[in-house]
Amino acid sequence: MNRNVTIVVVILVLVVIAGYLIWLRSRTQAPISPQPSPEVIVVPTPSPEQTATPAATPRGGEATGSVRQRTSTPGGTTR
Repeated sequence: MNRNVTIVVVILVLVVIAGYLIWLRSRTQAPISPQPSPEVIVVPTPSPEQTATPAATPRGGEATGSVRQRTSTPGGTTR
């Protein structure tokens, strides 16, 4: 009979521990409810300012024509 009492006490302790763990889990679990999406705040970032610069001018004046342009001949023949 002493052995039977020990088995019953062990089973009761296991049941109490399981019940406590289930209660603890239900207490720590967040309630399931629809969460509103967080608001997105758009802050404009400052862009670098574009300033007008003077147009680039050639240093040596105008081009001198050192490269000759080819002109087409009648009939597509070469000179």
